[in-house]
Amino acid sequence: MQFMLLRLVLLSWCSFVVVNSQDTNTVEVNFECPNPCPWRFTGFILIPNTSCKSYAQCRNGNPIGEFQCFGNYIFAESKGGCDFAGDGDLECQPVPCPVPPTQSPTESPTISESPTNTLATTPEPPRPTPFPTPVFFSFLSFVESRRQSIEAAVLQSASGPSTAYTMEGLMSALDIVVNQFPSDKTFYVGEGEFSGLRYGVANFAAFLSQAMSEGIRMDSCDEWNTDYIFQDNTEKFPRSNACGQYKRAYDLEICKSTEPFECPIDRDMEVTAVDYNQNFMPGKTGPPAFSCKPYDGSSFSGFYDLFDDVIVESAYSNSLGRTNVAGCCWWKRGALMTGGRCAFGKLNKYVGKDAADSRGIYVYPDIEFCSNPEAICDHIRTHELRWLIGFLDWSGRVETYVDAITGWSYMDELKKFVDSGMADDAFITAVTNIVTKNCHNLDICADTWGEDPDKDYFELNRRVDFRNIMTNVLNLPETAPPTVTPKSIVPTFAPTVYIPPTPRPTSIPKTVVVLSPNSTSKCKYNMVVLAPMVALATWCVWL
Repeated sequence: MQFMLLRLVLLSWCSFVVVNSQDTNTVEVNFECPNPCPWRFTGFILIPNTSCKSYAQCRNGNPIGEFQCFGNYIFAESKGGCDFAGDGDLECQPVPCPVPPTQSPTESPTISESPTNTLATTPEPPRPTPFPTPVFFSFLSFVESRRQSIEAAVLQSASGPSTAYTMEGLMSALDIVVNQFPSDKTFYVGEGEFSGLRYGVANFAAFLSQAMSEGIRMDSCDEWNTDYIFQDNTEKFPRSNACGQYKRAYDLEICKSTEPFECPIDRDMEVTAVDYNQNFMPGKTGPPAFSCKPYDGSSFSGFYDLFDDVIVESAYSNSLGRTNVAGCCWWKRGALMTGGRCAFGKLNKYVGKDAADSRGIYVYPDIEFCSNPEAICDHIRTHELRWLIGFLDWSGRVETYVDAITGWSYMDELKKFVDSGMADDAFITAVTNIVTKNCHNLDICADTWGEDPDKDYFELNRRVDFRNIMTNVLNLPETAPPTVTPKSIVPTFAPTVYIPPTPRPTSIPKTVVVLSPNSTSKCKYNMVVLAPMVALATWCVWL
């Protein structure tokens, strides 16, 4: 009898340890090398004893950020980030933990040049979140657990698996946008506990559903020329559409007054897109890639004539009257097809060369996005940049969206959508309007972006894709959350096999014991103790 009692106690203890251990291993601290940054080093450095999977961002010898490489990617010092190691060309070279220098007692004391003195006299602008939060690790683990489903159902272009948008690029961009962007500009991955993590997952699903109808379906990093003018019994595609399509003027769109980070207009810039529609239609070459170049007063960008399949260089204007492409280098790029001077200026301010020069944030210190916006599509780290510009657009235009007239707020509506069971299409319809028209309700907004003839078709696509991502890819239930929410366990969402709950007992099970005539009072005492323990164990199993 004592053995059975001991077994029940041990089982209860083991269950407590297993359940509670799921929450504690979210952040791994490298006690062997607390500071992997060499003396006065600024940049990215491998963290020792991590199999080249973890690296740190250093500023003047102090760590200010820690990141991880996933899948077949390891840290490459030449890139300052993760690089593909699957082909064997990149090998993991172990590094020792740097030893801080010691000053000889015979040397004269010198004035320290550490960042402490500089920061004490010069206020620093808001810096990115220095270390990942626990909820981010839960979110990242969850997304990684859905890798195969995302690749099979989301990263699919109109012609097959996408080559322009990869899972590795997505994961790397998530790491940067959460841990390197200013704290109020990061991508929302959830908060707190059970329902909080589901908010982040639903936000991620909404983002992916929009990306599927934007960059992913075309399998292109650059915007295509699609806004034609029907004239002389044929479609004519103005090459000045690089300045803006469907009545948008990318070069005239600036940031809010609180964030005046838009790139300056440079009419001497020359940029050519790397992507265009190479499968326009059988027997036709289609409109060429977008480009911008200086205007000398006589050379016009012209148009593509579909009937004759030729480019005609004449003074032919787009829907807003532009006949040249001087300074029109801000066409849409990336997962959400983000365009305009504001977006590229913000990217440069947050993680580009400007961030390195003014804030000491060395993510892309070699890229000046305002003078080279096409780096989004042709840089060596393009596969994460394509996602990153989309995340930037999402956090800046969607997550912060609040309608001044009605008070409609994206974040409030996101949480209402999740809390109410995630079964209403009104939410994703409003999100689609924000992404495509910059307004959640087209009936009340006076100033919206121009009309896209394919809007109705792709609006249906986005609703269907969102529902598919929610239920089949990310496995979020279309039911309301339980009335009692777990307070300590953050679910990983990893299980995909449905296990029916144990039926609640109608009454506490009774233990029937037949005692022999010579049973002692000690045995009676054990049964008095054992019966409540069995009942308690049964109740815990039901919970």
